Amino acid sequence: MHDGSIPPVLAPPAALGDPAPRAHDGPHAAALPAVAELFREHYEFVWRLTGRLGVPAAVVDDAVQDVFVVLHQRRHEFAVRGSVRALLYGITRRVARRYRERAARHVELVDDPREPAGPGLDEELARRQAAAVLRDALAGIDEDKRMAFVLADIEGLPMPEVAECLEINLNTAYSRVRVARQLLQRAIARHHARALRRAP
Repeated sequence: MHDGSIPPVLAPPAALGDPAPRAHDGPHAAALPAVAELFREHYEFVWRLTGRLGVPAAVVDDAVQDVFVVLHQRRHEFAVRGSVRALLYGITRRVARRYRERAARHVELVDDPREPAGPGLDEELARRQAAAVLRDALAGIDEDKRMAFVLADIEGLPMPEVAECLEINLNTAYSRVRVARQLLQRAIARHHARALRRAP
């Protein structure tokens, strides 16, 4: 997917002008590793996160590059107090929000609201494979619980690191993951029930 080298640093879009999350200096702060090293080690993690944070597939690569552009241009502002992935998650979340907002504005301009919405949800779910069913079920969960589940159960981060990424306490992180699992089980059960009702 990439050749292990950091991409050319381009001027970030104006939408990236908001302050990125900053790890303040302190007794336990450490210097940020070289951005090229972070790119090699965490590119795949950031790439997956951008998609799971709702960035349209066509611009995921652009969003990933913007994450590392921000990290490169502001590297002297950061010091690592905990997880590097938590720092990257904070930047990725902000970049993803801007891409979602940009995509929403584009849809508002080009979509004709009189056009039919396409096949119904039931028919669409019936054609999809198990992975797509999970994706759709995740989309029905609010972002706080969805990202706790994604980080813990899909990315496999330890729960303390999940809590750090989301800037919540550990008990809240466990609670969000537990509720997300319950909601997913119900959503998948509803999908299977609909599929059985449609079966001849």
